[in-house]
Amino acid sequence: MKNYGNIFIVLLCALVLGLPTSAKKVSPEITDLQAKTEKYLKRVQAQPDWLYSRLQMYWSTHATDVYICGERFSHPGGRRAPEPTVKYAGTRGQESFADRPKIEDLVPYDDDAEGDVTFISKTTGKMEKIHPSKTGRNIPSVNRQIMEIARNAAKIYAATGDTAYGNMAARVFEVYMKGIYYRNVPIDENHGHQQTLVGMTEFEVIHEDIIDVLTQMYPLIKPLVIKDKDLIDSAFKKWCENIIANGVPHNNWNLFQAEIIMKIALVLDDDNHYADGKGRQYYLDYICHKNSIRQWSIDKLISFGFDPRAKTWYEAPGYSLEVLKTFANLGNRLDRDTGIDIFKSHPLLIDAVKTSPEYLFPNRMFVGFGDSHPNYLSTESMDRIMEYAARHKNKVLTAEMTSLKAAILPQAPEQSIAAYTSQLFYAPNVSWIAMRTGMDKDHDLMASLNGSLGNHQHANGISLELYGKGYVLGPDAGIGKYLYSGLDYAEYYSQMPAHNTVVVDGISSYPVMMSNHPFHLIAAYPDVSAQSPSSGKLTERRDSFSYSTVRFIEPETQAIQQRTVAVVKTSDKGGYYIDVFRSHKQEGGDKMHDYFYHNLGQTMTLTDFNGNALDLQPTEELAFAGGHLNAYSYLYNKKSAMMKGGVKATFTIAPQNITMTMWMAPSENRKVFKALSPVNLEYERMPNQPYDIDKQPVLTFVARQYGEAWHHPFVAVYEPASDKEPGDIADVDFFLPTEKDAVGIIITLKDGRTQRYVCKENGSIER
Repeated sequence: MKNYGNIFIVLLCALVLGLPTSAKKVSPEITDLQAKTEKYLKRVQAQPDWLYSRLQMYWSTHATDVYICGERFSHPGGRRAPEPTVKYAGTRGQESFADRPKIEDLVPYDDDAEGDVTFISKTTGKMEKIHPSKTGRNIPSVNRQIMEIARNAAKIYAATGDTAYGNMAARVFEVYMKGIYYRNVPIDENHGHQQTLVGMTEFEVIHEDIIDVLTQMYPLIKPLVIKDKDLIDSAFKKWCENIIANGVPHNNWNLFQAEIIMKIALVLDDDNHYADGKGRQYYLDYICHKNSIRQWSIDKLISFGFDPRAKTWYEAPGYSLEVLKTFANLGNRLDRDTGIDIFKSHPLLIDAVKTSPEYLFPNRMFVGFGDSHPNYLSTESMDRIMEYAARHKNKVLTAEMTSLKAAILPQAPEQSIAAYTSQLFYAPNVSWIAMRTGMDKDHDLMASLNGSLGNHQHANGISLELYGKGYVLGPDAGIGKYLYSGLDYAEYYSQMPAHNTVVVDGISSYPVMMSNHPFHLIAAYPDVSAQSPSSGKLTERRDSFSYSTVRFIEPETQAIQQRTVAVVKTSDKGGYYIDVFRSHKQEGGDKMHDYFYHNLGQTMTLTDFNGNALDLQPTEELAFAGGHLNAYSYLYNKKSAMMKGGVKATFTIAPQNITMTMWMAPSENRKVFKALSPVNLEYERMPNQPYDIDKQPVLTFVARQYGEAWHHPFVAVYEPASDKEPGDIADVDFFLPTEKDAVGIIITLKDGRTQRYVCKENGSIER
């Protein structure tokens, strides 16, 4: 006979001790979380406040108000709240003079009248009291780390019923949410633009990252915090109202804000549960269909941000592709959890994902103009659309996304990605043109030409990136070391001398970030236009020659600039670029025009066309001195020589021995410079780097034309090659055509062919 008395005692003990009363099947994920979280549970069981006391809170002051001074924390204040309140971030930017301690080294209940924290000084390496304004974004980062531990405990509780984990999670959650409920929106003592951006815990509403964790936890532990439900819901709604009131409506921010609001809405009750009528349906309807000064509806945002023909979003590529992922995540979750189908109401969203490979160079990494860190194209947007398609049993859409995912892989066959990319592609809403000979990683060419239109753009004039032999050999410079908050970004990385462009009188510049300085397309072959942005996919049309000519008004000097770029395929493995850049001030009085070109590599030589080294002498002529851009001060190891004939520049990447050779046509009153620029911060994150890009100064060529450069344009030919695959060009020569102000180029190939071009002032090319 079974001993039912003993079984009863075991069950009773389990209930009293908070242990699971039945053996639930535990997934590998939960087993892994238990292994990571058990050590914290043991500490909490020994000392109940061990985890939540390490939250960064105003434990001493219970401050209801937070004061900032622009982009830095100033001090806490206001009345004393009934509960400790959540501490605010130190700065908007990333730069910090202190490191976060390990969680076990955090000082419990760490606070004082100034809101100081005890972090590790980068100067002394010791734990010290530090003002939050010197800690960057470390304070909210600590809180998120603690909340993630609590979130993991909540998942374990939901899966196993183990209330020890549940109570640990609930206590951290309720302490934090009470701290939000009793805190007010920060106050900017400067009364500046920052006041319209601030969130409850961060200087930017789009960086309230902890909301993602909190909204994952809340449904899992609701029974354990039921007594505080009204307060918790009110705290979440306060966050929603703050995000609706603040932020930026006309770019990626609006979408990120909408996604955060959606996450909160999905953990709220129906509207009729709340006295103000603002619940789940209210906030979902708000992000989909309502508009306020700083929070536009999804409907309005899509209409504003996408080009209906090119299907491109109007920000720099890195941000545009992130927007596509966010739209896909938002659309998939809205459809799954609420039945709201924005993919159906806005089919452009799926079309934009299908168009995204147009951003790719032949090595399958996206182009890098503006504030971008090029990388391989993520499949996340495709995955979310596939989940959506599966729910709707849409086999056609599933097949399309499956094919697209396979095509963008770095190792995918050239023919696969060719079905999604064009020889010429023009995106007028970001002032960008891509010109390709194909998508063979090692043997095809691509030129990326951009102006400055839309968000996260640089003051780059007509900027050019050139591809060859697996790499973007002539790249943009990227973003600063501390992204947008550093002096290097403001003075150099976002300015013209960091780009492959032309600077007028040493002063060419204009506002960065949200920019309204596009180029205008005046000629192209094959034909593209705003109405017809693609010349046809490479599987449909592929010529050995293409070109585009664009015109730009440089706003600082009111100079007219015109650039013609041609891409020529000469063999299965070779090809070259032609670059003709004209520039002059409309009212005359031109002092000088500086042609900048930057190339990857470790060595650079300047010779004449016969291979004789130029007589380069040290110089300080490229300088801020004289009222020029600060960016000139970032150039160093400068040497120069007056041009006495054609100049040949050779840039070499070791150990692969990949070269880019440039032939520049001779011109009177022109000086050429060899210099180094700051490290490239566009490709420092690139997988499979040819060398440590972030440790190598950038090889920089500058040609300075004294006087105007319209009738004396910069004319250059570029050819990528390698030891294994030498270039096809045997000789480059230039001639003066009979047509006024046209330039002539003759290229002789090693196989005996001669290719002759007349580049006309109107932007057309005659062959």
